[in-house]
Amino acid sequence: MGAAILLGVAIGLVAYLAGGREDGASVASLARPHAPPRAEPLPAPAVPTADRFAAAAAYARARTGNASLAVVDTRGRARGLDARRGYVSASVLKAMILVAYLDLTARRGEPLTNSARSQLEGMIRRSENAPANQLVQVVGAGGLREVARRAGMRRFTPLVAPWGLSRITAEDQARFFHRIDELAPGRYRAFARGLLTGIVPEQRWGVPQAARDRFTVLFKGGWLPSDERGWTVHQVAKLESGRGPLSIAVLSDGNPSRAYGMETVRGVAERLLR
Repeated sequence: MGAAILLGVAIGLVAYLAGGREDGASVASLARPHAPPRAEPLPAPAVPTADRFAAAAAYARARTGNASLAVVDTRGRARGLDARRGYVSASVLKAMILVAYLDLTARRGEPLTNSARSQLEGMIRRSENAPANQLVQVVGAGGLREVARRAGMRRFTPLVAPWGLSRITAEDQARFFHRIDELAPGRYRAFARGLLTGIVPEQRWGVPQAARDRFTVLFKGGWLPSDERGWTVHQVAKLESGRGPLSIAVLSDGNPSRAYGMETVRGVAERLLR
């Protein structure tokens, strides 16, 4: 009986070695080494990198007056330098007036008239104050607060008259510009983008200079002289590339001249995007 069992085991083993297992895998295939798993490509580094932000922050600290910086990078992470310090808005508020007016028009179900288009174009592309004076009266402080709420802004204080003294922070403005496409109503999104990418050449200083042709840039700048604060000079932008969007807000006051403040913005942006 024992000999028969041993003989059966031997016959089964020979059959196994000669023909393979029931699942069809041969001895040769079992001996063949498995191919190493394919390595996943490493994700591209965020723009700006941590060292680029550090260089930009060091430059901003060394400038005369006050300079605040906030960035939402291409991975959606926020960084800042004195980013919650309050400043008067100057003309960067016009981007919020634009979104508030388009949102109000869409909610009312009204068409965007040729007159309104002309006013919005003058306010954004050439930074004209007269249309801003009229449009801000239409949207009111409540309309500006609603835009701020939807954007997740936490330290915004609107004024209707004079609107240029509304209070803003770099942190809030970077957050607002990073989401500006989704904040503008869909039916008018292309129109808003056309204005914010179509600023007249003489106002394309700062971030657009640093970005050159590597990014699509939606932006708004502002400047305001004051006996108490020196020159206030701001610029806020959203930059788009194959790596995704990022936003930059540079706010400053106490500048000895407008040109000095503009150079501060350009120097910060150059270091962020280099």
